[in-house]
Amino acid sequence: MAIETTIRPTVLAGVKRHHLVQRLADYWTLTKPEVNFLIAITTFAGFCLALPAQSRPFPLVLLINTLLGTLLVASGTATLNQYIERQFDAQMRRTARRPLPAGRLEASAALGSGIMLSCAGGIYLAVAVNLLASSLAALTLLSYLFLYTPLKRKTPLCVLVGAFPGAMPPLMGWTAMTGKL
Repeated sequence: MAIETTIRPTVLAGVKRHHLVQRLADYWTLTKPEVNFLIAITTFAGFCLALPAQSRPFPLVLLINTLLGTLLVASGTATLNQYIERQFDAQMRRTARRPLPAGRLEASAALGSGIMLSCAGGIYLAVAVNLLASSLAALTLLSYLFLYTPLKRKTPLCVLVGAFPGAMPPLMGWTAMTGKL
């Protein structure tokens, strides 16, 4: 009887830990880290292209701030996109196992997380980089969520609309470095 009493709390702690790890993994999945990696690369490219030829020292802190703010906004955008698309995602085999359609996360939690990440990224860019980069991030978020996302189920012309948010990361890198378009 004494052995059972000491084992049970340990097992429960392990179950709770596993649940927490799974929940964190689901939030991480909502941010679409693979897409964010590509966004970071193209933002970095735009930043480097804007560097003056004789730029010494390299503005590493500005680059880090640019990438961090951009990734926060991109993560929030991806999360909000999955919130908007959750009912459609539940109908497709490829997306039905995502955290929201599978019911592993509450829709309201994803909405709050997406808003928090987006706002934090926009504010971070405005404070640590510049207002133009922050404005471009907000414009990208809005065009992706409210133009491209609804159009993609209606017309193939959504690709033309989607080109705008797709082209913004290098421009954000450029404006982060130069402060202008």
